[in-house]
Amino acid sequence: MTTAANRHFPHHSMTVDTEYVAKPNCDKCGTDEFIYLESFVPPRYRQDGTVRTLGEAAYTCTRCEEFSAHSVPSSWAPPGWYLG
Repeated sequence: MTTAANRHFPHHSMTVDTEYVAKPNCDKCGTDEFIYLESFVPPRYRQDGTVRTLGEAAYTCTRCEEFSAHSVPSSWAPPGWYLG
């Protein structure tokens, strides 16, 4: 389990809400169809395989231009993303 805290996101004047955990989705438009992913930080794991910190995503809805940044489930990654 991770400790919840708000962290400043360096490219925007907004903080990452690490208490809120969800897949990227525009709350205003109710869809992920227009999401432009600006950055993704993958989750970090301990040596025993448990999650140390959740991943974080920052994104903008290109339809309504709302920006959001928050933690994402450890099972979520951007389409085509892989650690190599």
